[in-house]
Amino acid sequence: MKKPIYLLSATILLSLCACGGGNNPDASKATGLTTPESSAIEEEVVNVFVLTGQSNMEGQTQFGNNYLRNAMQAVQDSGEFEGVSVDDYEMLTTGIETVRTSYYGCGYGEIYDPKNIHASNKETPIDGKFENTRTGMGAKDDRMGPELGAAYGLRNSPKEGKKIYFIKAGVSGSGFAQSGEDKINWNVEKEQNLYVNHLKPYTENCLNLIKGEIGEGVKPMIRGFLWMQGESDSDNAKIPYYADRLNALFDKFETDFIDYIEDKDKANCAMIDACIYDNDGTMWGAQTSQDLNKVKMDNAAAHDNVYCINTSWKIEGGMKLKTGSPGGDFMHYNTESSFRLGLAYADVILKNNLLK
Repeated sequence: MKKPIYLLSATILLSLCACGGGNNPDASKATGLTTPESSAIEEEVVNVFVLTGQSNMEGQTQFGNNYLRNAMQAVQDSGEFEGVSVDDYEMLTTGIETVRTSYYGCGYGEIYDPKNIHASNKETPIDGKFENTRTGMGAKDDRMGPELGAAYGLRNSPKEGKKIYFIKAGVSGSGFAQSGEDKINWNVEKEQNLYVNHLKPYTENCLNLIKGEIGEGVKPMIRGFLWMQGESDSDNAKIPYYADRLNALFDKFETDFIDYIEDKDKANCAMIDACIYDNDGTMWGAQTSQDLNKVKMDNAAAHDNVYCINTSWKIEGGMKLKTGSPGGDFMHYNTESSFRLGLAYADVILKNNLLK
């Protein structure tokens, strides 16, 4: 079985070349994905990524009070990612023109009430609306998620005249085995309410919006499914089923959107997963969060087109992302960690030639 490339903090290098490739020209050979050079598709395309999961994808991280500026400075000083400069701070607040995002997010139990959904489309959130990627696309106007770092990391990557599109739908507290009257589950094999009623129609609407923006002769192509979830499933009763449930969701998504995947081949759409916070004191339990992260990493190792970003404190080479101050709380990443997570998503995309 071929092994995907894991992102280890000691070796993270972010390539920002205009061609969109990463530092490792042979990375695609390890993935089994069709590279741009070998693609049978001749029509013009734009690259699309779907970002979904629960609260750390929705974005509960504050960026004000110089939190984001300081985070950029820290990443710049660390040298962890190439090309990060605090001089670009204003770009993140006014909008990254080359990466467009439609965002849609809410808290657990609020998804059925449109007024509680923080979205780019204020009137009918599920219809979507694309804007240049900027701060404020998280759970509130003063919050951010990993879309910001990901957009920044990919800002120089689109071919001239093209843009990258993010379809973002994060639902705080969502999981595969929720219970209660207002449960919202990702489990497509049992209770499909969250996928069927929200993510699927929202993605369909956003794809139509993209087609309207790019015009005739250019096709949106879904290159990746970016996943940040697992906290709600990190207990002993749920962990054994996590990989199967996640893979079923991804397979259902690929099946439903096969017309937007290169060569209509599921191998050409990647899932980029990420570990959850697993340091001592985590509210999910140090051991169970570590057990879930092992499931995530093993699942990526078992599939050519699945990746898992090693953000762990406990797995060798992990990025050690932090929750709490400044910018986060006891459940959510602080500003620097949210920004670094986004950069890590971009790094996987670039190093594995997921852009066309």
